[in-house]
Amino acid sequence: MSEFRPITTQEELDAVISDRLKRERETSAKKYEGWKSPDDIQKLMDDHAKELKKLQDAAAETEKTLKEKDDQIAESARYRTDLEKTRIALAAGLKIDYADRLRGENADEWKADAEILAKDFAASHSSAPVGNPDPSSGNQSTRDQFASWLNSGI
Repeated sequence: MSEFRPITTQEELDAVISDRLKRERETSAKKYEGWKSPDDIQKLMDDHAKELKKLQDAAAETEKTLKEKDDQIAESARYRTDLEKTRIALAAGLKIDYADRLRGENADEWKADAEILAKDFAASHSSAPVGNPDPSSGNQSTRDQFASWLNSGI
């Protein structure tokens, strides 16, 4: 073992303290090896915040696009429904205006409703047309009545 030597100059004291600080720094460096500094942590947090913002913006844009597509799908479904109802109404002999009045949830129910409406219209319109209620016009046809009206100069 080495023998104790007293420190007599400032330079010797500075050298001893410097050696001791160097050993302490090496020990601390080994102990905290692989750890991040507060500055590195802050930089990582800032980078993650930027990435999170980008992802949130992308998610919002995707949600907007999906909503637009859902709206387009719903509109397309309405068009298909209207087209099918119109086809069924015309096949049943109804006017195109009655397609909107068909009730039900699917084509079979619309077809059944169209058939009922067609039967009701056929029953209500099966009688012969009623004659002209105006006795002064005689038995003139509608065309003759219109011609006489034009000639009368009214």
